[in-house]
Amino acid sequence: MRDKFQEPGERARRGIVPGSIAHQILAVASVTPRHWFELEELATRRGLRLCDKSSITTALKLLANYGFLARHRGQQDGNVQLYTLTPEGEGLLDELHVEDD
Repeated sequence: MRDKFQEPGERARRGIVPGSIAHQILAVASVTPRHWFELEELATRRGLRLCDKSSITTALKLLANYGFLARHRGQQDGNVQLYTLTPEGEGLLDELHVEDD
């Protein structure tokens, strides 16, 4: 039996709604690996407000656990977590944008 966090589904999607912190992180994530503070900086430049470090890291873990973001270790510091958007994350982002229209 697969862990519920390994497979994105309706349950995961229901918790990620347009305008949520998780949605905003997906909107600024890309194929370039980025640290949480880089994602926060990109969001701020786009006029989005992501709250605090705790909220951001919680949302990043949720998105990574559901497969919408991939985690990577930093090359210089293996303790640093970097994140990239996955194809599943792109699909969810497309769905969320359709809901916005």
